[in-house]
Amino acid sequence: MDSTDRLRERWLETAAGILQETDPRVARKQLHDALLKSFHAFAAARAPLALKGGIGAVAIFGRYAALDTPAWPLAVERAGTDHPMFAYHNTTADPTPVTLLEVGERGWPVSEFAASMIEQLGLSPHQLSLPLDISGPESATYGFVSDGAYLERDRETARCLQPIVRGLDTHIRLLESLPSVPAAAPGRPLTAREQLVLVLVAQGCTVNGIAARLCVSPRTVHKHQENLYRKLGAVDRLSAVLRAQQCGLLPQQPAGADVRPGDYSGNSHTPLDTASINASVSI
Repeated sequence: MDSTDRLRERWLETAAGILQETDPRVARKQLHDALLKSFHAFAAARAPLALKGGIGAVAIFGRYAALDTPAWPLAVERAGTDHPMFAYHNTTADPTPVTLLEVGERGWPVSEFAASMIEQLGLSPHQLSLPLDISGPESATYGFVSDGAYLERDRETARCLQPIVRGLDTHIRLLESLPSVPAAAPGRPLTAREQLVLVLVAQGCTVNGIAARLCVSPRTVHKHQENLYRKLGAVDRLSAVLRAQQCGLLPQQPAGADVRPGDYSGNSHTPLDTASINASVSI
């Protein structure tokens, strides 16, 4: 088995584990661990691309040598404009994975401030970005730091993994938005995927719309609906939403409200990007 096949097999196993996990914290750690391993990184960050509308805070994982330094808050504050890779994606909206060396050659060199931050935070100049959504409201990129130089094969790995990492990251963010499952939940708990389908049903999404968001076939969505209807004891969308509200799986509507799919006031989300590695995988 060549390295590409091993990479594909390892990430299909990772994707299966994440999609079966109902705890978003565990799912997030599974994704982070897999990313660190695939990019032989000792430290990494997930950073919003604020100039393109990204929201949220910088999330770090791995082993950072000097997080208690006063330089860290300043580094986070100025990452979008002073870190060459992040500034490059912010300015160009280029979705291609790039290294710190590459963006320097393209006109985004490491400034004195960025070099100082890299040194103070105990990082190295061997860095690689893996963008998620570049131009949407949740634009962000992963950045990895290694002890050794990133080569062309590492950039190819990033390009290969980009679609599935994008899809898994979006799946986890959707999972993080779900309410915790209370004691009144059905005897057979819903899977993570069934919970996401339930939320989208409550938002009034069609089967085709749900399929597009979760990047699966309409047939797969119908199967998830059948399973969650059976677990909730429901016969259609309306009874599923009502039962889910009774169980605490969805927020209750105000007293006297006309409850119907599409009235759910939960967060709206952008569609998932495709989650495949050079193959079509129905999940």
